[in-house]
Amino acid sequence: MINLKKKFLIYGYGISGKSIENYFIYKNCKYDIYDDYKKIVGKKFVSKDKILKNLYKYDYFVVSPSVKIGKNHFLYKFKKQILIDLDFLSLELSSQKTIGITGTEGKSTICSYINEFLSKKYRSKIIGNFGDTILDKKNLKNFLSKIDFLIIELSSYQLDKVKFLKLDYALITNIFVDHLDYHYNFKSYIQSKFKIQNLLHDNSNLYLSRKLFLKYRPYIKINRDRLIFNEHRIVAKDNVTKYLKELNINSIKKLIHNIDSDLKIRNKILMNDLNYRNQLIYKSKNLEIYNDSKCTNLYNAIYKNNLIKSSKKILILGGKLKNQENLKLKISNTLVLLFGYDSISFLNHLNFVNSKFYKFINLNDLINFLKLILKLHNYNYVIFSPGGESFDCYRDYIDRGKNFNKLIKKIIH
Repeated sequence: MINLKKKFLIYGYGISGKSIENYFIYKNCKYDIYDDYKKIVGKKFVSKDKILKNLYKYDYFVVSPSVKIGKNHFLYKFKKQILIDLDFLSLELSSQKTIGITGTEGKSTICSYINEFLSKKYRSKIIGNFGDTILDKKNLKNFLSKIDFLIIELSSYQLDKVKFLKLDYALITNIFVDHLDYHYNFKSYIQSKFKIQNLLHDNSNLYLSRKLFLKYRPYIKINRDRLIFNEHRIVAKDNVTKYLKELNINSIKKLIHNIDSDLKIRNKILMNDLNYRNQLIYKSKNLEIYNDSKCTNLYNAIYKNNLIKSSKKILILGGKLKNQENLKLKISNTLVLLFGYDSISFLNHLNFVNSKFYKFINLNDLINFLKLILKLHNYNYVIFSPGGESFDCYRDYIDRGKNFNKLIKKIIH
């Protein structure tokens, strides 16, 4: 259990760092703040030189989840004392049930679906990697007392560090190659995702697909008695949105049923789609255009593209490519349009089968070419699923998604 009377160092002054500071102020804790990249003046902010001279006076180090504490990091020998913001929930939770969701893609969507179903009968809230923080609430216990279910989106960064958070339910959506700049290799990344099982209360369960378990079983240690498989027959294979929605529904059916069997889930239920996640933005008799700007994983972009059996499809890739090891992905029956300065890196990981590609400096030039292509040829699908991070040209995937919608609107109308 965390002792709030001890001395803390907040390492990283982003969203989570500021939230922790507010929590410490309310709890009257002793703390200092350090950030590798921000030089901020204030009595609580200390220099790296001062920290290095006084490391042993800190009892805990509260770090931003994405900070990599490798063997050469000055905090490496203090790893057992490292916490993240979510650890402090252990001090505030009482009767609330906690649901942890992790995976490479689809975490936010799954969290939204679960929240939508549970909110029909219960008071629920999404926090974690989803972008919402609650630690800066002035009376957190009182705030949490009004919540029945806390749905927590967990990244591999968070799972790599969190120690005290406990879960009543855990679900893994999928695992693709990702975040290798942090985990160094795919095996380490897989193991970080399965650390979610270590957060479960006794007699609580981990929900995942049998296919995922069998595929990654050689890399993990797991208690088979905890597992609940969520296999269901997929019906809609001819429509990418319906197909992916069914996959998401199937991932949560058993979980929701075990929480409350009176909450019925039907495949055809109307659910709110997240912006820029497999979002259908245009549909005519012969053409569908999807905005999946939230896709920053090349493996997942190709996987979703290959679900569409039509040979009359265009896939738009681009952005800042994440470390992919020696991954080589087969892409079939597709016209690929690449944008950005990292195009060559994308091509090095693609194996084209009955497909071809064109490269563009930016998204604007690509869309102008797309307008011409759509006039000259009969394509049925255009999928904007970049497979790379947005930070090369945009603030985030939302900014990129908005720009794509704006450009498409110009050429369609």
